[in-house]
Amino acid sequence: MSKILFIGAHNDECEYGTGGIAALLSHAGHEVMFLNVACKRHSVRTPERLKVEEEMERRAAEILGAKKKIVGDRSSSAYFQTPENTEIIMNEIIAFKPDIVFMHWPKDNHIEHREVSRATLDALCLAAVRCVVPSETYAFEAGPDQTMQYFQPDIYIDITEAAPLVEKSLKTFDMEHANGEELWREKEVCARFRGHLAGVKYAETLKIIKFPTGFEENELLLPKLLKGKFSWHNVGMYPWGRQYFL
Repeated sequence: MSKILFIGAHNDECEYGTGGIAALLSHAGHEVMFLNVACKRHSVRTPERLKVEEEMERRAAEILGAKKKIVGDRSSSAYFQTPENTEIIMNEIIAFKPDIVFMHWPKDNHIEHREVSRATLDALCLAAVRCVVPSETYAFEAGPDQTMQYFQPDIYIDITEAAPLVEKSLKTFDMEHANGEELWREKEVCARFRGHLAGVKYAETLKIIKFPTGFEENELLLPKLLKGKFSWHNVGMYPWGRQYFL
């Protein structure tokens, strides 16, 4: 069994960006954890409302077979990459000891997505100093107004069979900045578009941040865990590397 850590900014981040991947990995018997580090910063919540939203968050992750942990300050202030926030993520990485990490892509129009990505990158470097080094790290795609225009995928994951769980998970959210019906409507369009490019019904996409290291046992783990669902972004007429010469 492998340990898989998804690090997202807000409470719907992992379900939206990588819900299908998480469900596939969980169904295959792997331990899946969602770590959210910039939650509930948009408005003040009453204790009663906070409990309701915490149950939504827990349930949304649970539907996908994941556990969810929310860390950091829950005030209404914006999230920035600071030594304190980086250390929080680093400590969670060290405690969980993941084999694979999924994180935000650093080119993102949402300021908190971008800041969380930078904090995560630094946290991974600092965790490595303490001898906790995931086999590989991937960045996932956020919404079309946030990441898609900067995101040229390295990898497609066929999530067609997991799509009903992703829909159910996203529709669990009923919050000011996380409306389940709208989340699924947008996700369905994006996953169908990526699926069209990959030749399947629905797909999620990834970029590689860190490869396995060393001269032995250095093959990518994710294709083995998602055998039959993993595809490189490459078409015969349009080689991936052609982008470097345009």
